[in-house]
Amino acid sequence: MRRLFSGQRLWLAPLLVLALVAAACGGNDDDSGSPTTSPPATTEAAAAPAAEAPEPEPEAPATTEAMAEEQAPAPEPTEPPAPVEPTTIRLVPWGGKFIDFIDLYVGEENGYFAEANVIVEQLPGQGAGDAVRQLVAGNADIAMADAYSGFFAVQAGAEIEGFYCPYTQNWLTLLVNTATGVNEPADLRGKTIAVTSQASTSKWYAALLLAANGITEDEVTFAATGIDFGSALLSGEAQAASTWGSINWALIDNGGIPDDQVGAYEIWQYEQVPGPNDVYFAHSSWLEENSAAVAGFIGALQKAKAWIEENPDAAAEIGSRYAVGADNMARNLAVIDYRIDMQNNGPGVAENGKGWCDVPTIQDLADKGLELGILEEQIDAASVISNNYVDRS
Repeated sequence: MRRLFSGQRLWLAPLLVLALVAAACGGNDDDSGSPTTSPPATTEAAAAPAAEAPEPEPEAPATTEAMAEEQAPAPEPTEPPAPVEPTTIRLVPWGGKFIDFIDLYVGEENGYFAEANVIVEQLPGQGAGDAVRQLVAGNADIAMADAYSGFFAVQAGAEIEGFYCPYTQNWLTLLVNTATGVNEPADLRGKTIAVTSQASTSKWYAALLLAANGITEDEVTFAATGIDFGSALLSGEAQAASTWGSINWALIDNGGIPDDQVGAYEIWQYEQVPGPNDVYFAHSSWLEENSAAVAGFIGALQKAKAWIEENPDAAAEIGSRYAVGADNMARNLAVIDYRIDMQNNGPGVAENGKGWCDVPTIQDLADKGLELGILEEQIDAASVISNNYVDRS
């Protein structure tokens, strides 16, 4: 290789510098538009337009359900169901607002009827027969009467049904004044017997006792005195009175009859009536239409009866505010004691609970009434009396 002398190196240096600068600027056009060392763009590439942004995907059409949801109005807020109106029960017992109906007053006072969604409207009755007449006439929904009063109505064509027995024993008696010569049933011939009314349990049972002893109704006089038996007996108007426990207590134990005369009085039991002699009757159609209200009514009575047994003193106080002439607390308690005994010890109660109507026992009463001429035709007690609404649980 030839060696360069120093003089040659001096003039070559500027040339090398220029060559390096030209290489660094390769691929770019100069200001005069001269081509560079980069290859020219192809005609196809040059003709292609500038790339555009991709168009958005079209939205899927709304489904029919979605459209319906968009078009459907918003549901209105639902209101709670209106409360069921309470059922009003027009109840006519055999008497007025007596302390004897203490379970009705406790049921009202303690809210048992309200809990059952019933309103009990107590109407006055003038004896069991009158109570049933008001029922048949449409003036009441329920009548509290004895079985005979119901049977008489059935014989006359009424379609009524006995469905609850609030007191399951016979509680009527015959109070006689032995000082007038009445010492046995035969002595009642020609005498006057005080009864609450001419269509009452007190009259039917007195007539039954007479018939059992061979005495016809024509051989005695029945005087309708309401519950003022004391006046009739003390005045001599009547020699006997068809009464019940609470009346006897007031007359014998609480001074209704003077002490010097009390010894002359005897209480005879109506052995011909095994009980019960308190039955709630209603039209069969009404019972079917109001079955829920009837069940609630009975349930409220059951609660009231149980509460009275546990709280007799408080019950006596409630009675003093509801019953007419019930301001004597000792008498109230005596009546409540009678009622507790009568609702717990009647036939069928031990096996089936309070309120049970013992149909075989009532059938015996019907048969005896036919035999003795109290009833005109045979009565099938099972077709008149039922326990369909009594809760046996």
